[in-house]
Amino acid sequence: MKKFFTILLFGIALPLAAAAQEDVQIDSLAVTPADIEAPEEAPEVTPVLMPHQVRLGWGDMMFETAVFHPGLAADGNRTHHYGYTGHIFAGYAYSFRKWVSFGAEIDFEGIFWKETPCDQYRRPVGDAIPVRNYDLTIMPEVRFTFFDKGWVNLYAGLGVGALIAFDNHKGVEASPAVNLNLFGIWMGKDHWGGSLELGALNALMGKDSIYMLGSRLISVSVNYRW
Repeated sequence: MKKFFTILLFGIALPLAAAAQEDVQIDSLAVTPADIEAPEEAPEVTPVLMPHQVRLGWGDMMFETAVFHPGLAADGNRTHHYGYTGHIFAGYAYSFRKWVSFGAEIDFEGIFWKETPCDQYRRPVGDAIPVRNYDLTIMPEVRFTFFDKGWVNLYAGLGVGALIAFDNHKGVEASPAVNLNLFGIWMGKDHWGGSLELGALNALMGKDSIYMLGSRLISVSVNYRW
């Protein structure tokens, strides 16, 4: 009888011990959140500074269209058939830092019209005379970038130089000129981009004569940098 109970207890204990050992093995193989390593974050890529930039653009001539329009000139001649080229400009800039660059710009514009001589009663007394006026502005400039996200940046700038005006009647005249770049936005990728600027190109002629005030209020350009 004692031998029977010994065999029975052994038969019950053996499966229990095997099950307990299996639980221990499963627990030892279980993976907890602490055992999972967090994936490594990719290192932040710093945009490569491409210091050289050239651009070619066009700007409006709203000031000129408001001042030079069909009517009577100061000498009594009748002016008519006006044409405007818009501001055609090109420039180069070098960025010493991401936030500041220095460069130079050249700007060209043309105005064309015809003048018909008139008598004291404003009646035509001769053939129409073609008049062609050109303005060439050359100036160094500085630009400050106050927002830069790689594919888009915002900037403002200032240029100071000289304006040379020449036409087929009065000859050549020179005057100081200032270009205020109040706000500009550049958008692009890699080497190519485009810009939109709001500003004002101003020039004096003589000591007390305003030749240009608030010209090139809006301008656009295509840019290439390397």
